[in-house]
Amino acid sequence: MLGGFYDKVNAIALAEHAVVLLQEQTELSESKFNGKPYYRVVLPLRGRSAMSLKQRLRVEGFEDVWSYSIASVSMAAPTAQALPVALKQAPKQKSEKAKTAQINSESLSLNKTEPDIEVDARGSPEIRLSGYVKTYAVAQDALASDAFKVDKIYQSQNSARLMIESSTDNFGVQVHYELSPLSVSRTLGGGLSTYRIMDGNYRISDLESSLTDDPSSKTQVYQNLDRLNVQLQLDDIDITLGRQAVAFGSARFINPIDVFLPFDLRTFNTEYRTGVDAIRVQKTWGDMGEIDAGLVLGADANPQSSAAFLQLRNSVGGRDFNFSFIEFAEQTLVGGGVQSDLGSLGFWFEAAHVAGEQNYMRVSSGVDYAFSEYVFGMMEYHFNGAGLKDPKRYLSLYQTLPYQQGGVFLLGRQYLIPGLTVQASPLLSLSIQGIVNLTDDSSYTTVSAEYNIAENFYVDVGLYVFSGQGLSLEGGQTLALGSEYGGNPNTFYASLRWYF
Repeated sequence: MLGGFYDKVNAIALAEHAVVLLQEQTELSESKFNGKPYYRVVLPLRGRSAMSLKQRLRVEGFEDVWSYSIASVSMAAPTAQALPVALKQAPKQKSEKAKTAQINSESLSLNKTEPDIEVDARGSPEIRLSGYVKTYAVAQDALASDAFKVDKIYQSQNSARLMIESSTDNFGVQVHYELSPLSVSRTLGGGLSTYRIMDGNYRISDLESSLTDDPSSKTQVYQNLDRLNVQLQLDDIDITLGRQAVAFGSARFINPIDVFLPFDLRTFNTEYRTGVDAIRVQKTWGDMGEIDAGLVLGADANPQSSAAFLQLRNSVGGRDFNFSFIEFAEQTLVGGGVQSDLGSLGFWFEAAHVAGEQNYMRVSSGVDYAFSEYVFGMMEYHFNGAGLKDPKRYLSLYQTLPYQQGGVFLLGRQYLIPGLTVQASPLLSLSIQGIVNLTDDSSYTTVSAEYNIAENFYVDVGLYVFSGQGLSLEGGQTLALGSEYGGNPNTFYASLRWYF
């Protein structure tokens, strides 16, 4: 099951999105909860093994899947075998790889049962090779303030990812390797907010991230062995050992429960969540729930740099609930959330409290709405208890535990994050997203367009516009931020993406 809704328009919107992304039919099932119609979006197995289909969903970006039984669900086509996995939310990269075809509710199938992937009856493994090549041309505006002056900077960010997936009915192997050349027009004094370099957090050991001998060179080549795991399926239990994606929470933009290497919102290439080294066990719980527990191992499996987690997820009365307990860096996180409908709106609420060396609370809540088949909007509020009210003290946060190991990257206390996506044509999608720091009145807005120029070939253009008070020198010597986003240069990018 991909999702459940009281509102049929939202169910159809998710079903159409899944059809676009996966290029196969979904099924819409109607039942009753609390005397009201409730709609589930389901993807059938169609002759495939559950392990094989889970592998494919992960490749397409549906990282967090779990098994469940649908014996109690009344399907319109009783001969169809339904998919024994559920997804807590749409994939993060939904605008990255979606083949933008116009689809309406008539494309939703309630009867299609023929298999579209053959599985060898003897259980011989399927081996699949896939991946992408991306290049981003980036231009950053000049910056001038009382503290310093920086000329325009030009970048070329490139990535090539090779993905090897192999599976039988109850065993799977996953390997992803990414090579990323980066060139800049001048030597930088710090990192790039639009580009992630692996720092080894939550990995026992790792390849050397840079393949370039001279760290001061304007051209660097980075590598990332991002997935290396084996998966075992034993009745209603899935076990995954090795480097994998581990995600928490249901919020659309900022997940308070998520501590394992979330992306900064300004990063360009976020299609695949960064892998961590983990031992993970997932077990079905009733018809629509899951128990998910594991260990995430840091450098040399040292307890100080490692973590343990427990997640519980279930659906009650048409509402999806989750609870999380995480131990990391001698900190204890307890959190939970709910997803539901509020009339024609989709609604989510998520909160986490962290106690230990540093105590703080984080909360996200928001709504989404399908204005039509082609226009979809979202709005989220986020409270960051780990942040500060005084912008002049922002830089000190980077040395604190929440920012080093707790997955926190926002510096202020309160945020508002709106977003709007428009499918302008079958091949062209437009989007606008903003994040407003309500603490210091700074903001950034991104406007982007994606065009599908050929099969598996995409062109993107976008603009990041920042506003707020800029950098300053305190006491004539100490660099201080006037606001979170005011010191960032406006940025334009254009990209080409090819998938194979």
